Amino acid sequence: MPDYVTSTESQIMVLEVLSHSWQVILVVDMAIFSAKATHLEIPVEIPWSEWGPKYARCFPHHPSHRISVFGTKMAYALPQDRTPEPGQRLEELPVDGYFYVHIWDFNRTITRSERSHNIYDGNSQGRLIRRPGRLAQTCFNKDDGDIITNNPYTTAVCPTGFSTRYFDRLFLEQDRLTLIWVGVLGMDTGMF
Repeated sequence: MPDYVTSTESQIMVLEVLSHSWQVILVVDMAIFSAKATHLEIPVEIPWSEWGPKYARCFPHHPSHRISVFGTKMAYALPQDRTPEPGQRLEELPVDGYFYVHIWDFNRTITRSERSHNIYDGNSQGRLIRRPGRLAQTCFNKDDGDIITNNPYTTAVCPTGFSTRYFDRLFLEQDRLTLIWVGVLGMDTGMF
């Protein structure tokens, strides 16, 4: 259990949407909900148009890709060293392959800084991403049309590929990332 827990206003929530037609994760900035709904005693409906495009980000996903969240940061085990593009279909992590750890930070203070007026290439390390994410033919409803999300984030990718053989999970904490492999002879951890 971490010694430090962030407030609701500085947290993200990651939802896995695993439909037959499309698999995505939806990263949601909890600030919108804490500001509008958590202090009320009755349920409040907040339309997608008020929170979705500005406070969410949609990414391709596969259930074999591990995710860990701490505060506004997310660690994501992906089979490539670049950020997946919206609409790209991700394959299952291979049993005897490699994965890369991506750290995405949705901290609004960082993304609003001077650099926030620039758009950087999503395949570069430590860069701010502000270009819209678009999912055509969404997994939600055919009548909804495209879903566009604009929540900016910074990205960093660990340049080292890690073995997928016996890889079990990862844990992101305030200042530490732990990777766990579980094999026939026991458990092995790596802390970074």
